[in-house]
Amino acid sequence: MKSSVVIALAVSCLVGCVHQLPPAATPDAVAPAVQVPQPPPEGRGRLVIDVVDGPTQVHRVTMQATPDDADKDFPRYRLSEAAEVLCSAPCVADLPVGNVLLGFPVLGDPAALETELVHVGAEPSVYRRALSRYEPGPQGALVLGILAAVFGGSSAITGAVLLPIGLAKDNDGMTLAGGITLGAGAALIALGVWGISAGSGTYQPGSSVHFSFDGP
Repeated sequence: MKSSVVIALAVSCLVGCVHQLPPAATPDAVAPAVQVPQPPPEGRGRLVIDVVDGPTQVHRVTMQATPDDADKDFPRYRLSEAAEVLCSAPCVADLPVGNVLLGFPVLGDPAALETELVHVGAEPSVYRRALSRYEPGPQGALVLGILAAVFGGSSAITGAVLLPIGLAKDNDGMTLAGGITLGAGAALIALGVWGISAGSGTYQPGSSVHFSFDGP
C-alpha cells in the first residue's frame, strides 16, 4: 500500500494542486483621493497605499525572532513572519526610509496573506495594487482523484508483479489476472489524474504599480 500512496503523491505533484492564471492587469497609475497630513517626521518617507479592488486592510510584516531551546550551549533563534495592521487602503503611511514588507489579503482565501516588498523613499510615492485571487475547485472531484490514484497505483503494482510471473511460468490464469489487474490500475490512475486536475483550485497572481506622488 505504501507504493500506491507514493504513486498517488507523485501524480498529485505532476498534475499540480493549483491552476495558475496569468497575473492581473497592471493597475493604472492613478493616485487615490486621500487626506494628506503634515509632512512626515524626519527620517521617514510617505507612502500612499491604494487597492484597486476596494477598501482593504493592509498589514506591515516584520520578522520575529523566537528563542530555540533545543541547544542550550549555542543560543539559536527561529525567524517567523509577524503581521500587524498598518492601515485600511486607500491610506497614507509614514514609514522609515528603506524597504518594507506589506501584507495584502488574497481574494477567495481568507487565511492567506500575500507579502510584497516595497521601497519607501524620501519623496512621497503611491503603491497601487490589484489583489491576487484564489478560487477553490470542487472537493468531490479532488477526493475522487486521490482515491482513484491510490487504488489504481496498488492495482497496477499488483498486476505488474503477477503478469511477468504468469508469463514466465506459462500460467494462463495468473497471466490473465495480472493483465486485468494492470489494465484496471492504469485506468484508475488515469481517472485519478483527471479528478485531481478537475478538483484543483485556480490562482491568479496580483499586480502592482509604484509611482511618484505629487499630492492631491
